[in-house]
Amino acid sequence: MTSSHFGYHGKILRVNLSNGSITEEVVDISTLQQCLGGTGLGAKYLFEEVKPDVKWNSSDNRIIAFTGPLAGGPTPGSGTISFVTRGPMTNMAGSAQANGFFSAYLKSNGFDGLIIYGTSPDWVYLAIEAGRAELRDARFLQKKDTWETEDILSEQFKSKKASVYSIGVAGENLVKFAALAGDKGHVVAHNGIGAVFGAKKLKGIAVVKDKLLPPFYDRKALVELSRAQFKYSKEVYGGARAKWGTAAHVAALYKSGQLPIKNLSTSVWPHYEKFTGQYIRAHFEHKPKPCWACSLHCKYMKVTEGPYAGFEAEEPEYENLAGFGPLVGNTDPGATVV
Repeated sequence: MTSSHFGYHGKILRVNLSNGSITEEVVDISTLQQCLGGTGLGAKYLFEEVKPDVKWNSSDNRIIAFTGPLAGGPTPGSGTISFVTRGPMTNMAGSAQANGFFSAYLKSNGFDGLIIYGTSPDWVYLAIEAGRAELRDARFLQKKDTWETEDILSEQFKSKKASVYSIGVAGENLVKFAALAGDKGHVVAHNGIGAVFGAKKLKGIAVVKDKLLPPFYDRKALVELSRAQFKYSKEVYGGARAKWGTAAHVAALYKSGQLPIKNLSTSVWPHYEKFTGQYIRAHFEHKPKPCWACSLHCKYMKVTEGPYAGFEAEEPEYENLAGFGPLVGNTDPGATVV
């Protein structure tokens, strides 16, 4: 790594699932500059390494994960990880992103990204801790959903902070729209990446937070700018959206006749108040659950009433509430998070 990498360590991990080998690889500065960002870097490597006739479930397909140049730092909104692969929905390239802590924790171990290929002879998961990586037996995790897998692997790391992204039963059985989920509520969903994990018998990836800081050019200036952005976000979004999340849009759109009700067949729906942020906060348990360096602080909630009482998840955004609520005539707000 040189100071000219500006946020990147200039190093990635290559994981060969077929023979279990893991190697470190240097990424040159020109590549980082030309393909700025996780999706750009992932697209470059996928284009160069996966030939046009390679199928999504082939050993030659790649699972590529890359951080962005600001990941691991104090900048609001920098907690995104990008996955790029050839997926089963189209058998073509696709990218998907998720927030949480994965990218920051990966950077803290000295790595900017991962390139995974081959097919494991049996179920494994990738563990990254203290700047080292290894493949571990995951047969005991078969038929576990993503939340169960996250709980089990997090417990193995004891008191250390870990970000776990994994597949559930759908991914194991190669369901073509299967997703990758982690950090209790974040989902990498585009083009069936969960099925690609399943085809490679890779149950998931666990990254433990370490102490290595990204090599920013001027960390002090970046911290100052990030604080200013946090302040600005609080001032701009300090009203209903900050208090109630995007659920604040439900009441406003209903009153203006824009809430999608029963496939847009009517503008009258007496149940809309049950889908507002005020109702959800009053009737369900909740607590702040921000992603890495996030200024908005989404909520983590537990359904406390109805047939789904006890279910825990991230508080739904407006799109979830509207799409699984009024749009389809569902009157139970708890059902929108299941």
